[in-house]
Amino acid sequence: MDDTTEQDLMPAQEKRKRRTARGEALQRAPEPDLLRDSLAYAIKRTQVRCDEALMHYLDEGISPARLSALSMAGANPGISQAALGALLNIAGPSVVKVVDELERMELLRRDPSTDRRVYALRLTDKGLAALRRYHAAVAKFEAKIASDLTKVERRQLFALLAKVAPEED
Repeated sequence: MDDTTEQDLMPAQEKRKRRTARGEALQRAPEPDLLRDSLAYAIKRTQVRCDEALMHYLDEGISPARLSALSMAGANPGISQAALGALLNIAGPSVVKVVDELERMELLRRDPSTDRRVYALRLTDKGLAALRRYHAAVAKFEAKIASDLTKVERRQLFALLAKVAPEED
């Protein structure tokens, strides 16, 4: 049985033409633009821009990460640093830095707990007042960034984001 293919019988000049045409087609094929076409990058870029804009609504020294920690501690009085870090998905050393800074700003305090190795985090009176101001500021910010969305579009955006945000295993 002969294993000769049609291409084997083709003259060398024709083979070169086909290879050249394939190469030119590959060169003309547009490469994906990861900065333009990446959904993950677009979401991250949006987050960064929103975080930067949110900073104008908060007191100096309050970053979105610190606001999240303060808010979570306010919603969970007596939470431990480890539990706070787990809820916020922040590594141990990083959560210590955030808590240290909030404590330095007199917004949060570390109280002893039943386990002497663990501190119970609680908002100070100053921290509680600040958190109320921040919640009002965030509501204004949210209204501003959603001002071009209808209520239906806003709900739809939440639903779409939930679909693309991978669940943690």
